Amino acid sequence: MLRFNAVDDGSRYVDTLPCLHGLKEMPMAISVPPTDLHLPDADDTGDLYIIDGLLHPDKAEVRPQFEALVWRGFHPSAVSSRFLPLPPWISDHKHAMVVSHALVGDAICFSIAGAEGTGTYCFDIKTREWSKAGDWLMPFNGKADYVPELGLWFGVSNNFPCAADLSGIIRGEEPPPDKMRIWDRDDLPEEWQPDNLRDPCVVSLGSGRFIVVDFLDAMKFNKDWNQMETVKEFALFTGMEVALSSATSKAMAATSKAKTMANTIVAPMAPTMATAIVLATRMAAKAKG
Repeated sequence: MLRFNAVDDGSRYVDTLPCLHGLKEMPMAISVPPTDLHLPDADDTGDLYIIDGLLHPDKAEVRPQFEALVWRGFHPSAVSSRFLPLPPWISDHKHAMVVSHALVGDAICFSIAGAEGTGTYCFDIKTREWSKAGDWLMPFNGKADYVPELGLWFGVSNNFPCAADLSGIIRGEEPPPDKMRIWDRDDLPEEWQPDNLRDPCVVSLGSGRFIVVDFLDAMKFNKDWNQMETVKEFALFTGMEVALSSATSKAMAATSKAKTMANTIVAPMAPTMATAIVLATRMAAKAKG
């Protein structure tokens, strides 16, 4: 792995990151920005935590599944890979899936589901200790990002844009229903179906503005085979704005004032997730210009 850096004088350089302690079947990366709490070195630029989306907790001692790439200043061996434990409450589970994750304050919260049960657990970055929030799951699939101007976390839930207040999770509080909203996409043609291999993503542009990227298949009925078939794959970009009316009614305003900002744009080719995010960012910059 490589890490690209830029310094104040405009110069750039590349770091080679160390190998992980073990292979990951479905790696999920969580970028943690530098804070005074967990990064005492003034030169630090943040850490990268990597967890396997498909866990085998009963083999955790011989199969590293949660690690941190920690960067410490401009000197040789500045980046180190640290093997981290899994939540102790799932140590006897044979298989488990990381359903969602989010950075909440100084903790990384994971919702994990398996045949032996479900739960949400928080990893404290400073103490490197786990705590259990509860036997419930966060309302997201994959990553949820905090949007400070709205005080909410945004992501995707069952292929739809979702917002929720996760601030109480580290205190063991389940996200309140009155501060949660899933925006149903009921305006799309019936023959446009979600791509099973690529999940949608929500890209925050700041100031309560977002671009929702959907990966879709255009379906058509095949009379010869008597079934639906995919005739085209494409990405759908939709602008969305969430506004808050007042500090005392954040949840209600966030759920009632979501609206589309721009015409829907269809990309004829089906880009990768990374390409979709780049395209979404460029579209937003062009719209502002």
